[in-house]
Amino acid sequence: MAGEKLAKRLKDLDNNIGRSSDLVFGVVISTSPLKIKVDNRFEVGGSHLILSRMVKQLNVNVSVDVFVGVNVSVSVDGKNGTGNGSGDGGGSGSGLVWRGLQVGDKVAMLKVQKGQVYYVLERV
Repeated sequence: MAGEKLAKRLKDLDNNIGRSSDLVFGVVISTSPLKIKVDNRFEVGGSHLILSRMVKQLNVNVSVDVFVGVNVSVSVDGKNGTGNGSGDGGGSGSGLVWRGLQVGDKVAMLKVQKGQVYYVLERV
């Protein structure tokens, strides 16, 4: 997971985290290949970026089955749940939870390893 990658990167740093990590801001200037302009001063390419789940595209698939007098069963990306319901039928579909980065998106990033790696936290 992205959080585990961040924790590992921070653990690998010097003991003085305060001097080696900073919150910085940037603007996406290219998506293929991914490039972000940091503080309107310099560009960082994909090999120096770690993306959190909030800036990666995430779609979910949902299916719902409803039967008269029977509980409702719901499946979201293969995980099942139940609840009370009535009716007969159901359906399925998918929805976008988060979209991927696009040119012009402003992002907040954590600069680690003295600027060698940037962890892209979220769009701002």
